[in-house]
Amino acid sequence: MMVLKVKNPGLFTTVQDMGRYGHQAEGFSPAGAMDWRAMMLANRLLGNDEGAAVLEMTLQGASFEVTEDVTVATAGAKMPVAVPGREMGTGTVIPLMKGEQISFGGAESGARTYLAVTGGFKVPGVFGSASTHTRSGIGGFYGRMLKTGDRLRAGGGTTTPGMKRLRVFDDDDDVIRVIPGQQYDRFKETLDTFYGSGYTLTKDCDRMGFRLDGEVLEAAGGHDVLSEPTQLGSIQIPKNGKPIILLNDRQTAGGYARIATVALCDIPKLVQKRQGDTLRFEEIGVGEAAELYKAEIMKIHSGGYFEIDNDFKPHRRLLAGKIESIMKR
Repeated sequence: MMVLKVKNPGLFTTVQDMGRYGHQAEGFSPAGAMDWRAMMLANRLLGNDEGAAVLEMTLQGASFEVTEDVTVATAGAKMPVAVPGREMGTGTVIPLMKGEQISFGGAESGARTYLAVTGGFKVPGVFGSASTHTRSGIGGFYGRMLKTGDRLRAGGGTTTPGMKRLRVFDDDDDVIRVIPGQQYDRFKETLDTFYGSGYTLTKDCDRMGFRLDGEVLEAAGGHDVLSEPTQLGSIQIPKNGKPIILLNDRQTAGGYARIATVALCDIPKLVQKRQGDTLRFEEIGVGEAAELYKAEIMKIHSGGYFEIDNDFKPHRRLLAGKIESIMKR
C-alpha cells in the first residue's frame, strides 16, 4: 500500500537495507545503510525484520504527506520530528493517520537518521537488495535519491510495536578502533603519527568514503599496490599521504596501500561524524574486533538499547482522531 508522498526530499534521502553482497566481483558496490545499527534498531522498534528497507536521511530531513494510516519509527542522528499538533525526537514509535504530514528538520547532532515503516518500504529488488546505489543508478526508488512527488509503498502487516524508545547512544568520543590493514608493514615508520595524531573530516565525505586531513603518512616502497578487492572501513593512504576511509558505495577494487580497517563495531559511530569532526585511531586485534561486533549484535537483539516509553500522548491522539473521524461520517 502507498503510505507516504514526498513533499520535500531533504538533502540526500535514499532507500537502503542491509546491502547488496556477493556481487563485487561483477563490479557492484554493496551499498546499504551506512549506520547499520540505527537501521536495525528503527526496524526493531516496529517489530519488523531488522533488515527491512528504510529511508536514510542525511543532514537535512525530508517531509511527507501520509496517504494511509501507518506507524513509523526513527533512529540515528538527533533530528527534530514534527507532526502538526505534536513534536517528538528521534528514537520513538510514531503512529500516523491518513492526511497528516510528518517533517524532519536538520540534524542537531550526527549525520544520518533512519525512518522505518511497518512492514518495510517496498521497492523492486536488484541482486537481492532494495539498497540504492546512486552512482550506478540501481536499487531503491529508481536508483536515485527521492524527489518531490514520489509515492512510497510499505509492506504493512499486523505487527504491533511495543511502547519502547531508544536510549541515547554513547558515541560522543572521537576514538575509532581499527585493525591492521593489508599493507600495514609499509607504514611502520609512521605508525606513531597515525595513532598519535587527530584526523579531520573534510568536505569530501559521502557514501563512497571519507577523505581526512591531518599529518602525512609515508609508505615504504610507495603508496601504489596491485588492485585488490576493497572492504568496508578500509583506510587507504594515497600518494598525498592523507587517509581515505572506504564506505558502503566504495569502488570494488583499489590500488592504494591500506594501513588499517575500521572495526565493524565502530562503523555506526564513524558514519555519524560530520565535516570538521576529528577522529583518533586506536589499534585492536581481529579477535577483539570480532567480540566487540558480537556484543553489539547481542545488545541489539536483547533490547539493550531500548527503554520503556511512558509518553502515551501520540497513541491516545491517534485513537481520538480515529473516533472523531468515525463520528463525522
